[in-house]
Amino acid sequence: MNKECLAYKLKEYVSSGILPMHMPGHKRKVPKAIEEMMTDIYNMDLTEVEGTDNLHDATGIIRDSMEFAKHVYKSNKTYYLINGSSCGILSSIRACACTGNYKNEKSYIVVAPNAHFSVYNAIELLDLTPIYLDVYYNELDIAESCDIKTLKSILRVNIEKNIVAAVITSPTYEGVVSDIEKIAKLLHDEDIPLIVDEAHGGHLNYINNIDYGKSKNKFCVSALDLGADIVVQSLHKTLPALTQTALCHINSEIVRERYLEESLHIFETSSPSYILMSSIDACIRYMANSDEEIKDYLNNLFEFRRAVKKLKHIRLWEDKNKLGYDFTKLVICCDMFDGVTLAQILRDSYNIETEMSKLDYVLAYSTICDGKDDFDKLYNALKDIDNNFLYMEKKPLAGLDKKYLGTVAKENIYIYPPGVPVLKKGDIMEKRHFDVLDEYIKKGKKVYGLDL
Repeated sequence: MNKECLAYKLKEYVSSGILPMHMPGHKRKVPKAIEEMMTDIYNMDLTEVEGTDNLHDATGIIRDSMEFAKHVYKSNKTYYLINGSSCGILSSIRACACTGNYKNEKSYIVVAPNAHFSVYNAIELLDLTPIYLDVYYNELDIAESCDIKTLKSILRVNIEKNIVAAVITSPTYEGVVSDIEKIAKLLHDEDIPLIVDEAHGGHLNYINNIDYGKSKNKFCVSALDLGADIVVQSLHKTLPALTQTALCHINSEIVRERYLEESLHIFETSSPSYILMSSIDACIRYMANSDEEIKDYLNNLFEFRRAVKKLKHIRLWEDKNKLGYDFTKLVICCDMFDGVTLAQILRDSYNIETEMSKLDYVLAYSTICDGKDDFDKLYNALKDIDNNFLYMEKKPLAGLDKKYLGTVAKENIYIYPPGVPVLKKGDIMEKRHFDVLDEYIKKGKKVYGLDL
């Protein structure tokens, strides 16, 4: 194979044996049952010919597959997404806007500001006016649950406005959930639909069907069971499915299905990949019949979490919210050095790649495809760092040019992952924004949206 080929470079990376504590959820070791269904993918790379159905007008095998998914998730209707959750977010917001007659009336949308940038793209495309719902950040700069009191105030003050939808991210990247049941009820009292970006919670439906013993840990519940009108879930993030695979569920008496389907036609490719659709189907069928595998995974997960509690300098943060928490997210804090440095140490010295690093923590993603050996490798690395690691911090890189202070953001400015804007397009860069971005840049993190 030509060593300049992308495929060669990827194979070379994988052959290094690096442990992926990050998405995609299959962790490059897909379960045998899925692997058997997904062999010889070039022979499965088909188009819309007689007998293969059409995602945009499903009447045959794709319709039957989505019907199976609908029954598994107990939704009114489930749609396959092969452009990722971003496609589902764009389509869901447009569907609600069309239901709310946004073309003929100035329209608003309630948004939790820790939303993914696809939400802000939809707002711009549809010329909606955002009304921001308060989200507070803790000492680690982790977003907490959406504030219910603020939502009540927003609805009271803006009662005369045409609010076409509300969008909430739950669980967040770090596993924090909002009170979706209460939020949905407040919105529905005003005939406002609720869209939940559950991109990072595609596994919750399966975990909450499992009795995993005497653990006191309370897992959060999927928004599908809590009254949300539309729920968008990534499969590839936390489940054994290929990258770009996602689902859009509708459970609404408010939003018109035809507008959602029309919107999916707009934002989803007209040539959807049969390989990706097959991956969605294979993943759902596997997860629907894998109670024992899920139990084993949960036992390994909680054994790892208990072991980390014995360390002196390293701990796992978790939300103490009475609504529960997504314990599959491993938020690793260290009192010896910052999160960006810890992620670098894990990568350079222990051959472990994590999902994301921020100034105060490292985020590692665990999934059903992580075995006991994987958890042991991560724990042993953390234990070694905790006991023995001596690290001389590198000289900081050049920071953010002060010319940006006080300027207006021409684009959304964000760090990816997770893709939540530090500044939204049109915001003024205040000192608090500047200081955060400056610190990240000094640590070598890439900031998107700046002309650097």
